[in-house]
Amino acid sequence: MTTIVKENHDIANDEDFKDDLHHLKEDMATLRKDLQSAFSSIKGLAASKAGDSVEKGKELAHDAEDRLKSVRADLQSQIREKPMTAVGVAFGAGLLIAMLGRK
Repeated sequence: MTTIVKENHDIANDEDFKDDLHHLKEDMATLRKDLQSAFSSIKGLAASKAGDSVEKGKELAHDAEDRLKSVRADLQSQIREKPMTAVGVAFGAGLLIAMLGRK
């Protein structure tokens, strides 16, 4: 009689173990899906941020180009208005660079 009870108890423990193992496998599958979803979301967010950064970089480059064009136009205008001053400034800058280059 004790042997039969013991065998029934072992079978019950074996069934509990199988149920626990089955639930664990289900939980692992759910966790895997959740992690894949989270990584996919993170990947999408990173791509979006990178795209935003590229756009911002393009805007900054365009703004810098506009500023350079404006400075160039202003400089050309000043040279046309005062050509002798421009020649004097260019000569002085060249002389200064030559003196610094000798040392």
